[in-house]
Amino acid sequence: MVAAALPLLAVDLTRDPVGIAGVVAAQHLPWVLVHLGWPRLRIDRRTLVGLVDTVRALMLGALGLLAVLGHETLLWIQLTAFVVGLGEALTDGTESETTDVSGLSARAMIAMGVVGLPLGGVLFQIFPATPFLFEVVAFACAGLFALLVGRPVRSPEPVDDDDRPEPTVGPGPRVLTASAVIAAFAASAVAGVLVLYAHDDLGLGAPAFGLLLAGLAGCTAVGGLVAPEFGVRFGVQRGLVVALVLAAAGHGVASRVADPDRPWLGAVALGITAGAGMVAAVLTRATLQLHGGRPLTASVLRPFHLAVWTAIPLGALAGGGIARHASVHQVLLWAAFGWLAAGAFALVSRPGTDPEEII
Repeated sequence: MVAAALPLLAVDLTRDPVGIAGVVAAQHLPWVLVHLGWPRLRIDRRTLVGLVDTVRALMLGALGLLAVLGHETLLWIQLTAFVVGLGEALTDGTESETTDVSGLSARAMIAMGVVGLPLGGVLFQIFPATPFLFEVVAFACAGLFALLVGRPVRSPEPVDDDDRPEPTVGPGPRVLTASAVIAAFAASAVAGVLVLYAHDDLGLGAPAFGLLLAGLAGCTAVGGLVAPEFGVRFGVQRGLVVALVLAAAGHGVASRVADPDRPWLGAVALGITAGAGMVAAVLTRATLQLHGGRPLTASVLRPFHLAVWTAIPLGALAGGGIARHASVHQVLLWAAFGWLAAGAFALVSRPGTDPEEII
């Protein structure tokens, strides 16, 4: 609900693309900060989840109250987005503490895409403060349930890999990292101004915007499901390049077909990019494994993740800047060129083992 309601509240308050993109950037910045401090974070997971959900409930409650009074500000919206993102980053991987990781992840995706995103748009249409006040109850309950867990849940200690030689980081992984960074930058540039595209170019109201986000989430989930088959059919590296080209085509078409009378054209084009982008993300990880010649540890992948996560808030702000000085259409067009550039980098990277070993 927050993912739908925060940008809607921002676009109701201002038409400045940089300010609106700042909401998206603020929500993703904590991932960079938490990743930098991750090795030092060793506390009971019950306490962590309970604490961050309580803080998120308080922040969203304050924003809801300000919205009721008509005193909300863009800075407070961005600060709330930062706190919500901080909670997401700190509690990432909590489902790994259960015995049914895939089942819990699937139910979480359904809760987000089928229920949360559309409901956020509908409640915002009723009254802008409604989704935030509703989220106070949701996060308070989530924090309470976490604190009711009857045993300590410690974060796993890092595995000692001193006796296992790490793969050599050659030019292939560096080029592939550049491809992933460019792709993340392009995707987040559009995400930063997506609410403006939906509102101004597609003519969507709040409920339809929530449905659009739900549709994009569904396309992303489908992309994750078909990515292995995609890699088998095309090969890991060729499949990655094809996925990046498809993502470029989606944003390129979306920049040309935006029409309030036929909003489904732009929505379908965005869905193609969402699905292809997830395929590319999965195959990028597989290609990194090919370069390493064996499954890579979290410590090896940390620089890769940090580079990609850093690109997301920067890309969102860049998208806002382009939209401010040109148009949202130009953001989509430049994002298409970004996806193509990512495909070019992926094309020249060279894996070091047989793709069938990964697929």
